[in-house]
Amino acid sequence: MKLESFRRRFFELLPRYEWTGTLGHGGIGVVFKAFDRELEETVAIKVLSPNLGRDENALLARFKREVALNRKIKHPNVARMYDYGIAGDYPYITMELVDGVDLWTMIGHRQRFLASEAVPIVRQIARGTSAIHRLKILHRDLKSQNVIIDRQGAAVILDFGLARGSWEPGLTMASVLLGTPQYMSPEQALGEELDERADLYSIGIIAWEMLAGRTPFQGESPVATAMKHVHDPFPDIRELVPGLPADLYAVLSRVLARKREDRFASALELDDALALCGTGPAAPLSEGRLLPETEAFLREVEVAIDSIILPRDSRSTQRTEAPRTIVAPRPRRRPPVVLVVDEEVRDLLKLATALCMTGCRTLEVTSAEEALETALSRQVDLVLMDSRLSRLDGFDVARILKSSPRTALLPVLLLASRPDRALLAFALQSGAADLLPKPVPQALLEERTWELLRLRGFTRPAEGGGAPREKTPPPRSATRQRERSKSRH
Repeated sequence: MKLESFRRRFFELLPRYEWTGTLGHGGIGVVFKAFDRELEETVAIKVLSPNLGRDENALLARFKREVALNRKIKHPNVARMYDYGIAGDYPYITMELVDGVDLWTMIGHRQRFLASEAVPIVRQIARGTSAIHRLKILHRDLKSQNVIIDRQGAAVILDFGLARGSWEPGLTMASVLLGTPQYMSPEQALGEELDERADLYSIGIIAWEMLAGRTPFQGESPVATAMKHVHDPFPDIRELVPGLPADLYAVLSRVLARKREDRFASALELDDALALCGTGPAAPLSEGRLLPETEAFLREVEVAIDSIILPRDSRSTQRTEAPRTIVAPRPRRRPPVVLVVDEEVRDLLKLATALCMTGCRTLEVTSAEEALETALSRQVDLVLMDSRLSRLDGFDVARILKSSPRTALLPVLLLASRPDRALLAFALQSGAADLLPKPVPQALLEERTWELLRLRGFTRPAEGGGAPREKTPPPRSATRQRERSKSRH
């Protein structure tokens, strides 16, 4: 009854919004779902409970700063904020409505995520954080409660109440508790000057929590919890998560290093390291998503991978290598080979030419079948693939490649004409390293291709050097397809 009275009073004071539901409530306020009559869309409204002892001017200044910081960020993994104000005694912020549940609640229900399920979510958090950092903004309170997972598995970062711009110094022990001690970097717990690596540490804690089902440190008080990040060794997550992939353990060890200089330098670097972990796709293909003939073909491919490409002993052997630290890959002296996949021959040749001009060799095919055949039988260092292919689409091909030990570490870049939040999430769940717009700008194509190739030990040649396309012909079916295309023109 008290909540109902609160709701009626608030919306009477703010007739612009029509209440349509209550999303959650706690000790500091409530989040409503409402229709904004001016924007003509459904939004979320975060309303704080009235507090006579609060400095309303200071609170409004904080809200204004939070909205101003958020509006500078344009990224699918960061929720948009629209407006702020006070209705009577009720301060509020309106924001994008994300139809989902917060990650903290999901962990409570699920207890633990598989590595293949956790990695795509953590990568999206890292990508959203990178967009924040590009504007010289620190979040300072990244935690599972501030991440919403929507129905498509997309992760969205919320709550910029503690964000600061330009790597602002000046945190003291008194202000530390404005953050959340369970996710706090050692330097934040000590009140030291912060940079973006403090947020990376918090992302590492979120990943640890998803895999283990709990955060690593819990003290008798908030300060005691914060100090555990400074003085206590991490519990060995391998004891809590048997079979944790060694490469993922290495990434966690680095991002959670006590000294910030031992962590990744940026959120994008963390994202790329996770992309190359080889943890596999997040889940089997959705039921009903493929046509019956496509499902039959997929079964044929799986049988081929299982019984022809991989020897019997390779299938039954589990990965038992000892966890390792991340080391620089051995330098490769040969040009990298990129498999380019696109049904449109003109687009295929355009992409291949652009890559050759940067120093790559290319193999070109025009179908999913040829892409799988080539990737599994030839020397390929990266796959660049249009997501719209017949029978099997690019997401399905990526999922198959990432499921095979032979190609699990092969980076896959997908292209889509209109990449959005849901499509990006699906691409990462499929095991792709990234989803790029199609047509892809030349600078972006070069940047993402060579970022991933460098992680595999390749060095880009001097500008303008270029490299020829691979001399070995593509599969015969691709050659026939290209000949048919030429005859039509």
